[in-house]
Amino acid sequence: MALGLVLMLLGFFALLAQSGNFVEYRLMRKLKHHGVDGQAVYKFYEYVTNSHRAFFDVCLPEGEPPARFHEYMQALPGPEGTVVPVVHDSRKPRHAKTGTRADLDFDKERPVVLLMGGTGLVLLGVGALLCLISAVT
Repeated sequence: MALGLVLMLLGFFALLAQSGNFVEYRLMRKLKHHGVDGQAVYKFYEYVTNSHRAFFDVCLPEGEPPARFHEYMQALPGPEGTVVPVVHDSRKPRHAKTGTRADLDFDKERPVVLLMGGTGLVLLGVGALLCLISAVT
């Protein structure tokens, strides 16, 4: 029973450790498949520890509601009102990232998601199975 609980705890921590990479990987993968090159206008920023949270408004066709997204960056893109290239999801424009589709690179996140996420799920499953077996016997 104790081994099962330890394995479940390790699996939970592995899943928790890769959760940020998983979110980034999913966003980049969606943008790679459904992304549209466009433009965004830099609006304002908030200072956060050692970086800036910059807010952008995606330039959409007339009649569509505005879509605002933010990105954490070390250096600001310029003064307020600067137009930057952006890739946004055609279905949900608030899911966006500055740059072009050719610049999208999620190769760093994929191995972390597969290794840590897969290991975490296996540890969680084996630990739950061990707990179930020891509870039954």
